[in-house]
Order: sequence, then structure tokens, then C-alpha cells
Amino acid sequence: MKNMILRYTFLVVLLCGATACKQVAKLNNGAYVGPFYTVGNVYETLEGLEPHIKRVAIMPLTSGRGNRDAERGVPQMQAILTEEFSRNRIFDIVTVTPNRMRRMFGKKAIYADEPLPHNFLQTLQRQTGCQAVLFTELTTFRAYPPVALGWKIHLFDLESEKLIWAVDEVFDGGQSPVANSLRRHIRKNHSTHNSAATELLVLDSPREMARYSLSELIGTLMKKNPKEITELAETIDNQKVPEKTVEVGPQPAPLAEEAPKDAKKPATPREEPSEI
Repeated sequence: MKNMILRYTFLVVLLCGATACKQVAKLNNGAYVGPFYTVGNVYETLEGLEPHIKRVAIMPLTSGRGNRDAERGVPQMQAILTEEFSRNRIFDIVTVTPNRMRRMFGKKAIYADEPLPHNFLQTLQRQTGCQAVLFTELTTFRAYPPVALGWKIHLFDLESEKLIWAVDEVFDGGQSPVANSLRRHIRKNHSTHNSAATELLVLDSPREMARYSLSELIGTLMKKNPKEITELAETIDNQKVPEKTVEVGPQPAPLAEEAPKDAKKPATPREEPSEI
């Protein structure tokens, strides 16, 4: 009986020790404690993504001008780009292929900052039934370790021709915050079995870097509409009690002469704040 108790005690000690080791390992693991990368170069209108935008046409992915590495990465990244926007279901996606672009406008691809073909927005709206258009550009593509990807994305309203959202970011796996964020992404989206081997394989994968980076960028578009926050702040300000209250009800009659100091003062009606 005594030997059995000792065995159970030994097993409990081993289990507690293993758990403690795992917790200590997490404290030294950047995928758990950071620092993590934060997307910073983002523009979005105050209105954000308005409700009427339900379908968006995605233009063919272009490469950075004169960037041969990015040009080689375009075919691989195009499919992932479309897949990630479709996965998040912010809006329905209509993919405009290079061949369709050539038939409609005589060009395989268009940059967001170049002059658009004649009646481009009107034709695209009529041909696709979309309310907005997404221009995408692969500005950086480094397929060897440390992997790096750069994206430049612009979303325009086809009706008003207004820029709704734009991002311009480079995700360099050689930087600790990016590497930590990528490893955290892998930990959350891949099986925990053989996680160390999985990390080694995926950290050097341009495809996984593309999925991680696009999920971070799309997340900036999915945030709460800034207009709602502004309206909430204005509502709170309007609900504040004004510093100077307005007296309501009957006012005391003016005294004809000054009352003696020891005389009892008449009661003054209670002051109440006006309705706001």
C-alpha cells in the first residue's frame, strides 16, 4: 500500500513539473509574449465601409514597378489574395481576370495611381454589378528566409469615385514583431501536434506569410465604423448636465426693504435643471 502511494505521488510530481516547464517555456516564447506587429499605414474614411457596398470587383494583382521578384510572385499570391478576401465575407467578391480586363479596357492590369481608361468606373459597374473596386499591388516578394511580403491595396466606391480604404505595408519575417505575430498565427490556425516542426516549415512559407499578412490588413477594414464612435461621443457630450442650471417655477417676490439680520429668510424654490 505504501509503495502504491509513493508511485502516485511520484506521478503527480512529474505531471506538475511538466506543466510548470511548459508555462516557463511560454514565458520565453515570442509567439505568446510578443512583441507583436501592428499595422500602421492605413487610411479609412470616417464613414468606413458603408452598407450599400455588398459586391466588390478585385482587379488583377500587379507587381511593384520594376520589381522582378514581385513579378514572379504575382501568380502564386493572386489566388491567396482572392481566397482571403472571400474567407472574411466582408463583401461578395467578383474576380476580374487579366483576359477580361483586356477585353473591356485593352489592358491586363491597372495600377491605382495611374490614369484610368475612359469610362472605366462606369463600365466596370455595369459589367460586374459591383459597388466598389479593389486595386491590389504586390510591392515586395522575398520567397527565401526570412520571407517578406509587401501589399498596397486601395478600395474605391464606383458611384462616388471616393477612396474608402487604403493600406501600404511590408511584412518582413526578419523582424521580431513580424516573426512573433506569424508564429502566433500558425499556433492559432494549425494543429498543436508537432507544433515545433510545423513552425519551422511554415515560417519559411510565402503562402503562410501571405495568409497572415492579408488577415492583418483585412482586419483593419473589419473594425468598428469610426462614425459610430464619433456619434457615441457626441451623444455622451449632449447628455452632460450644463454647468449653469435654469430656474423653473415661481420666483420669490422682491423685498421692499432689507429684512433684519435675525429675521427668517423666505424659502427659495428648489432649482431644477432643464430638460436636455
